Amino acid sequence: MNNNENAFWSEMNLYFPDIVKAITSLSKKSYISITNLNTGITWWSERAVDYFGLEDNYTIRGKEKPNKSIHPDDIEIFRRGFRERVGGRNLDKPWEYRIGDGNQYNLFSAMARMLYDNEGKPFIVVIRYDNHGISDEVDSVTGLYTDSMLNHRITELISSHQNNSALLKIALDQFSHINVMYGVTFSDVILNRVAQILLHMLKNVGLVYRLSGAKFVIAFDDISREDLSHIYDDIVNTLSNTIEIDGKRIPLKISAGALFIKSYMHEINAIRSRLTYALNHSRNEHHGELVIFNDEISGNNENQFNLISIIHQCATKDFKGFRLFYQPIADTKTGSIRGMEALIRWEMEPYGLVSPGVFMEWLEQDPCIFDLGNWILRTALTDIKRLRDVDSDFFVNVNIAASQLERREFRNSVLTILRETDSKPEELCLELTERCRNLDINFLKEEVSFFRSQGIKVALDDFGTGNSSLSLALELPFDELKVDMSFIRDIENKPQNQAMVQSIVDYAKRTNTETCIEGIENEEVNTYINQFGATWHQGYYYSKPVPIEQFEQILKK
Repeated sequence: MNNNENAFWSEMNLYFPDIVKAITSLSKKSYISITNLNTGITWWSERAVDYFGLEDNYTIRGKEKPNKSIHPDDIEIFRRGFRERVGGRNLDKPWEYRIGDGNQYNLFSAMARMLYDNEGKPFIVVIRYDNHGISDEVDSVTGLYTDSMLNHRITELISSHQNNSALLKIALDQFSHINVMYGVTFSDVILNRVAQILLHMLKNVGLVYRLSGAKFVIAFDDISREDLSHIYDDIVNTLSNTIEIDGKRIPLKISAGALFIKSYMHEINAIRSRLTYALNHSRNEHHGELVIFNDEISGNNENQFNLISIIHQCATKDFKGFRLFYQPIADTKTGSIRGMEALIRWEMEPYGLVSPGVFMEWLEQDPCIFDLGNWILRTALTDIKRLRDVDSDFFVNVNIAASQLERREFRNSVLTILRETDSKPEELCLELTERCRNLDINFLKEEVSFFRSQGIKVALDDFGTGNSSLSLALELPFDELKVDMSFIRDIENKPQNQAMVQSIVDYAKRTNTETCIEGIENEEVNTYINQFGATWHQGYYYSKPVPIEQFEQILKK
């Protein structure tokens, strides 16, 4: 030892246990065990004792009684990994397994180090267990507070009852392209640079948090709408002009949503969901302009916000209040009803029947849409069995949101629900809604092809609106194009609309694709539309959307 090393360690022995305890308490998601292989006694850090529910810091190896257990599928993985490390093998490699209480499991990874005695025999094994279900308070890439700390801050803002406290959520648009072009390391440098810019701009004004991906949230104790707009404009200008890394100028385009926290807002998840809704509106509808959620629900309407929060809770729990209504789809050759479209509604006292226009757009942008979408599929396929006696070839169209389609497990969910409801694939048609058009074209092609290979039809909803409709129809093998009802309004007096509808139907016929014209409101329109030769008609002329019991009566008539 040199002199400095000697001086450092000379009086440490007395305090060494306390030093170990201090070191192991620094991370919330890491737990430490130190096992004396000669005695078989293991010391556990305080965080490990708390998480695993151990009775004491010291246990006999193999006789611990934790209140959490290793997932049954991973027990052998854990044992083998432990044996290898105790044997001195794979010490530089982590091994992974799941730990939980039987209801919820978190992914763990473990790393080990071996200390040897004077004779070179294994003496002490030190293991660090990282709980990937727990986030640290500070993000390692940006140095900002993390998602879990944001929740604490929102709780404080709710409790403070400040009328002008607000949250601003910012996303770097198309950041995945930068990842692909320059790599993750370069992208992390950009994220760090953005974080430093935000910290500098918002010093003494707001607290900055980093969420997953390229998203940030700024929490303000007290700010006016005017000041919030000015701050956002400054952020837009700064990020679009000033970032340069390794000689490369990187202009960043951003979108943002904001929410002012009012006295009637009590639930963190509801607040964050509305904030995400505003951000997505900024990106998809307003070209990156700041969207304030309070303005999106008819101003500071307490009843409207409460309604949205209640519907969101129902969507995340037991789907209470949700109902399916069905609108007929008629065969143009015979005029008979051959199918129906499932349309979601929500009804609960004292609110009455609430149309999807009030809630569906923001539910589609919330993680709960996946489970709600599965409920819709299951309910629609259960209901269609009631109609088989009337028409064995009857079908139901179900709308699919982009956030459902892009989930990896969506394919299996659809096939599982078909099997569990004893439904035939040809009874189901998946309608891809407007935002599905923003998904990657190659991904869409794979999904459409997969479902068609299973005998499930796929339709493109609202065809003719938006810039991407035509290109998608040219690229993807859809079974059906649904002509948007905007083309049908006053079509008798609009030659342009007549030409458009006729060209869509003619194109579909040449490519063996079916067409469905929506928005047929009365007999005169129905008679006029017949000349175009579409496959299906849909609209109030046949029936408004009704519950399945009423639909049965319509079909029997």
